[in-house]
Amino acid sequence: MTLDIVQTVPLQQTILHQVVPNFTGEYIVELEDPDTFPMWTVTLSLSRYDAGPGFTFMPRGNPNPSHTFHVARLPSRWESVFSSLGELPADRFDPFKKVLSVSKTVDVKNGPIIGDLQAAYDTLAGTQQILAKAALLNLFAVLTDEVDPIAMIPWYSYVRKVVRIDQERFLAEVDPALFENVQTILNELTSTYAAQGFFTEPAADLPLHIPNIPTAYHSDQNLRQIITVKKDYEQGNLQLTLSFLVVDGVAVHLLDCDMDEHRNIILHSFDILAHLVNGGTNPIAMHEYIVEDSAQQSPTRLSTINLGYTLV
Repeated sequence: MTLDIVQTVPLQQTILHQVVPNFTGEYIVELEDPDTFPMWTVTLSLSRYDAGPGFTFMPRGNPNPSHTFHVARLPSRWESVFSSLGELPADRFDPFKKVLSVSKTVDVKNGPIIGDLQAAYDTLAGTQQILAKAALLNLFAVLTDEVDPIAMIPWYSYVRKVVRIDQERFLAEVDPALFENVQTILNELTSTYAAQGFFTEPAADLPLHIPNIPTAYHSDQNLRQIITVKKDYEQGNLQLTLSFLVVDGVAVHLLDCDMDEHRNIILHSFDILAHLVNGGTNPIAMHEYIVEDSAQQSPTRLSTINLGYTLV
């Protein structure tokens, strides 16, 4: 851990640059009182975490400041270690396993064909597939714990079979009731559901979701309607995009589920630009949102959620 205190007013200069080799979570710094009335900025640097922008104070007006840094893992510094499919506890993961057992024609967006997801689950390898696997587990966790406000059941209850995965989303065939309930939320957004944290995106953005649909569905010919709803989740949001298609005379409802890093529309615009370069939201960033949400629900303020993987 490296601690820096920099004077920003009246003249910029370094007050302290200190490396702490065995940081245990709390650190006290003692400095002499300044003769003038400067402004100091305190920042913290960690090798595997982002500690944020730090804080600024006036030492003469606040001689004993205390600050808690809320840190998040730096995705590039961590790796996911997965439990095998058989090791996942039944009380939590039975719905997940049931869906995987019928997910026979799965691919990775812009990547290889996986085929039988249940059979391939424990052998998925390479950066693209590992990130997609972590994202799938993240989204399963959120869709299990977040509830459809109309039917009052977990969102994941509607998922029938997965057809596509990648590092920020999965696509699945779902029960038609999910499409109907999302449409109801949109119809009553202003009167009822906006107050519960639901919102949507401009109609002009809906075509951005079409390339996510696997080519086997021939969306260019078969797509009839797309609707989308977002729900606040920590600093970001959960997004459920539903497509209605008619394939060979059969109605198909597809869910495109992902999580955004920023609820704020300006910051999310920056996310989109970044994702054009890096391939999408990193699931380790979403891991941090999920464990934070779990900690907030726990009386001990410690996360208890089992995501099916750990970070090392």
